[in-house]
Amino acid sequence: MFNILIADKVDKNVIDQIKNPKFTFNYQPEITPQDLIMTIPNYEGLIVRSRTKVTQEVIDRGHNLKVIGRVGSGLDNIDVLEAKKRKIAVINSPESNSEAVTELTIGLILSLLRKLPLAYSSMNSGLWIKKELKGEEIEGKKVGVVGFGHIGKRVAKILTAFGAKVDYYSRTEKTNSLKYIFKHSDIISVHLPLNNTTKNLVNNDLLSLMKPTSFFINTSRGGVVEEKPLFKLLQEKKIAGAALDVFWQEPLPPTSPWRKLSNVILTPHIAASTGEALKKGTKTVIDEIIKI
Repeated sequence: MFNILIADKVDKNVIDQIKNPKFTFNYQPEITPQDLIMTIPNYEGLIVRSRTKVTQEVIDRGHNLKVIGRVGSGLDNIDVLEAKKRKIAVINSPESNSEAVTELTIGLILSLLRKLPLAYSSMNSGLWIKKELKGEEIEGKKVGVVGFGHIGKRVAKILTAFGAKVDYYSRTEKTNSLKYIFKHSDIISVHLPLNNTTKNLVNNDLLSLMKPTSFFINTSRGGVVEEKPLFKLLQEKKIAGAALDVFWQEPLPPTSPWRKLSNVILTPHIAASTGEALKKGTKTVIDEIIKI
């Protein structure tokens, strides 16, 4: 018998449909870090999303762990190196949330260009400020996609269909250098995993190259961007605006200065939060765990 602990919210319907008698799934989506450390020795498998941190201590205590599954793409909440030392397999579902993240990215770009937050809030306040809401179109814009994996490729494809001219950059594929992309793009959209190579990759040197009319979007991880330079650029209105779904501290504190910027759209790390993505990710990870 293989005991699998599910430590975050996944698609429960997928779990309930599993009929394999060799596996038991213990669904504890609100488990605390302390309880996780106490109970992990009882399990051969662990399934998480982004909430649960699979630290060295968790892995050390998981004497029977054979596999750790991440429903979603990012592995920055898992000590992958420690898992490898212990010969614990680490799997994820990188394609499961690609469509969800792509669609939110496009939605945020449209929201910035068409000033949708102001349009919504002004109407709710009883105003009619049509003259102040002249927007811009995606067609004809130069867009820089930083990171060209599953999501970056989808974003580029959709923006190209809108009529944008897309440049992209990754370690293995690029149309131009990062400096060129930041200097010439009207819109920058970041789609990088967070690791030792990408941490603060989008730094002051790159951000300061952006045009005053340009927009910055990040739906990947806060840590890939240097926080203070981006904040300063937006505060001083040296770029037109930004849309951020990810932050350097999550949850974003209620008193965070980011909440006070008028030219920024903030969403609470919801890019992958669709029912379809959760179902696909849950099924992918469980199928892979059973194989392993």
